[in-house]
Amino acid sequence: MNNPSKDIRYAQTEEDLLTAFDLLCREKDPAKITVAEISKKTGVTRSTFYNHYQDMLQLIETLENRILNDLRGVLVMLQPGSEQPEKLTRTYFSALCRYVKKSGFLIRQLKTLEGAEFVGRAMSLLHEYVREFADSETTETPARVQFQSYLLSYTIGGLFGILHKWASEECNDSPEAVASLLTRFYLNGVSSFIVF
Repeated sequence: MNNPSKDIRYAQTEEDLLTAFDLLCREKDPAKITVAEISKKTGVTRSTFYNHYQDMLQLIETLENRILNDLRGVLVMLQPGSEQPEKLTRTYFSALCRYVKKSGFLIRQLKTLEGAEFVGRAMSLLHEYVREFADSETTETPARVQFQSYLLSYTIGGLFGILHKWASEECNDSPEAVASLLTRFYLNGVSSFIVF
């Protein structure tokens, strides 16, 4: 029989390990962080680390999957059809920027070429989400669907370009300032092509 307090402790230790890794990412390259550093930061033994993760790669994969899942949650608020597209768009970009700023790992991934694979997965997630929504809401011609796919790729590329620049500058500007820029660029740059 499972012991509920043991399950809670196990989950808390796992959370502590992920948090320690994320904090260490603010100091150094994730690929150079060791189990010993995470153990020291959390106060747990190496064997406890290995009770949770096979190796550092599994810990990183767990964190990446958590971030992608969280980003899916942020996407839920981005529902076309709003009567207030500026407010909706700003709210979405603000939530995204606040999320980025609190994650040392995500900042590191956005600002370095080593993060290209993860950023690619995040871009695919956004593209798939918007594409699924567009496919369910429209009966447009194949040419229009293709055009919207290119437009979406352009928009996503710009979004990640701005997030890359912001992360490269250690997120010195506030999340709200960056969200404001993203909103302006998005609404003024592509709004004539998007039906709200």
